[in-house]
Amino acid sequence: MKQLILILTILTIVSCNDKKEIDTNKLIENKDISALEQKRYELVNQIDFLQKDLNTIISALNKLDSSKKRVFVTVMSVKTSKIKNKISLQSIIKTNQNIVLQPEFTGPISNIKVVEGQSVNKGDVLMIVDDGGLEQSVEFQKEQLKLSKTIFERQSRLWADKIGSEIEYLEAKTAFKTQKSRYSQLNEQLQKSVITAPFDGEIDDIFIELGELVTPGQSPLLRLISTSEMYLEAEVPEKYLKSVSVGTPVEIEIPVLNKKINTKVSFIGKHINTVNRTFRVVVKIKKTDSLSPNLISTLHIFDYINNNALIIPTNIISENSDGSEYVYSVNNNNTAQKIFIKTGNEENGYVEVIEGLKENDIIINEGARLVKEGQAVQIVVE
Repeated sequence: MKQLILILTILTIVSCNDKKEIDTNKLIENKDISALEQKRYELVNQIDFLQKDLNTIISALNKLDSSKKRVFVTVMSVKTSKIKNKISLQSIIKTNQNIVLQPEFTGPISNIKVVEGQSVNKGDVLMIVDDGGLEQSVEFQKEQLKLSKTIFERQSRLWADKIGSEIEYLEAKTAFKTQKSRYSQLNEQLQKSVITAPFDGEIDDIFIELGELVTPGQSPLLRLISTSEMYLEAEVPEKYLKSVSVGTPVEIEIPVLNKKINTKVSFIGKHINTVNRTFRVVVKIKKTDSLSPNLISTLHIFDYINNNALIIPTNIISENSDGSEYVYSVNNNNTAQKIFIKTGNEENGYVEVIEGLKENDIIINEGARLVKEGQAVQIVVE
């Protein structure tokens, strides 16, 4: 293409010199082969001469015009911003109050007083197992206890007044103790037929139906859950022991609910697991209707936060063979100049600069990986 342009240029120059050159079109029209051959020979010689001259000029321009080696770059001003480092760990939401109630009395279920999803208070009656007439036995024993107590009290007074015999007093005393013990046992058995809530919570599931026979240890009745004291726990690598403490900010991410909760570390375990070199962290969660135990969650623990960090993009940083990091600025001669820096924590493509730069310093952004120390650059205004 360049040769074609050169030939056209030469032909243009030649055609402009009417006094020294013959009109090519005229020669073709006259079919003057000899003249055309002579014309071709002259033009070839001129092309060779011009090509050599052009190469000399280009070589000189490459040496004299440094703009041929300039790199186009953009620059940016170093600013301060908030940067934080987080430890992300998988966990599940737990609660200490999540139990399946079992019967302590054998018999059919005679009454179910709750439904699934119902909130209950501690002590509320949830179910009743048919006592098989035990309640009547308890009432009878209660009357027997009253009678034995009356006789014992009378014999005690007579014995104190030295009227009654010692044998009658001891017999009354023994009878009273026996009736009292028997009543306590029967009443205790009767209480086991009544299923009550051991804490405030919600009926999560009911496993049996009215009239179904239940047996202690073999017949789960219902699940009671309290969401008032839920928590998460995670095993944190021991290298974070100094940077994570009670009160460290935490974000709980629950993907299935598309929900995030901001809270703080509630407890730090003192024991280091010798197998995986971790320590236990507990994060409590305030009561909320949308949360349930066993939800899979991600625990983000922010072990470092700097609200006024100098930050720059990570992709403009270069590194020497010894590991030292640097960026480029543009000096007064419009050439690239290295600035060595020390960096800290990274977040979302940016890194904190601890040493080497200050706020409002101008450094190369786009093109930072293309330039070299001392290379001419041309700043492009974005």
